[in-house]
Amino acid sequence: MAQETTSTKQCLTCHGTGMTATDYGPLACTDCFGDGKALGLGARLEWRLRAIEGAHRGARGEVGADIVWLVHELRATREALVRILARCQDADESDDAARDVRHLANEALGLYETK
Repeated sequence: MAQETTSTKQCLTCHGTGMTATDYGPLACTDCFGDGKALGLGARLEWRLRAIEGAHRGARGEVGADIVWLVHELRATREALVRILARCQDADESDDAARDVRHLANEALGLYETK
């Protein structure tokens, strides 16, 4: 199976230049951090999780604690899927169950494009 990482694609925000125009002049693209390449799903997700955590840090009541718990659970689940995917990639190609689990885990993680 041919696999390609999603991070080789051009950033759609800056069109691969790494810069975006603002009222204050050109700045590094906030979506690719000036790299010009689209971030993979894992990197985009992690940056979004950090933004959510930052926005709710110090929130009163149960909201802050709920956000911390939810982000922890999501990270733990993704880490488990990465481990499952790694185990399935080591399995023999004739193992149908491993192949199916590998595709399902990759679909959830978005690490590789399938052709």
